[in-house]
Amino acid sequence: MTFVGSLWLVGAVGAVVVIQGCGSSAVDGPPEIRYGDSICIECGMIISDERFATSTIIVGDRGDEPLLFDDFNCQMIFESKQTDLTIVDRWSHDHGSLEWLHTSEAWFVRSDQLSTPMASHLALFESQASAKEFAESLDGEVIDFQTVWMLE
Repeated sequence: MTFVGSLWLVGAVGAVVVIQGCGSSAVDGPPEIRYGDSICIECGMIISDERFATSTIIVGDRGDEPLLFDDFNCQMIFESKQTDLTIVDRWSHDHGSLEWLHTSEAWFVRSDQLSTPMASHLALFESQASAKEFAESLDGEVIDFQTVWMLE
């Protein structure tokens, strides 16, 4: 390849990188949270407990944008105040495994004995069976997403 051909190739690759960098992006999965560093968009507290961290993915000015919360309570309060948001997805952690799950598919345990960052007293689980087992240990109740969203 000639010197001019090499310059052309480098320029073309560079242009593609710049164009892709300026386009909108989609969040295809759960967001990255830097525990001990990321900040809850609602209360301003540092997100430090993975068991309770949640995220709402919204349509932003430059594509899908993750909003981070330290507790389900903050997520619900923020969304109730920001009614103009276009919500793409919601993510939460399974309290036992710490794996990300779609919040709308989660089973919630509510118990006054459960200490959470912003006093939601809620823990989320992927399976109803896991939620029931945890609820029994804390004299709590098991609630599905639709019900808990209406309660708060």
